[in-house]
Amino acid sequence: MMATIVFFSLKILVIVVPLLIAVA
Repeated sequence: MMATIVFFSLKILVIVVPLLIAVA
């Protein structure tokens, strides 16, 4: 269960971080 949450969070970061860099 915990591993799934961590994996999902990493997927979100992989998508969100590049967007934040592009906006900044």
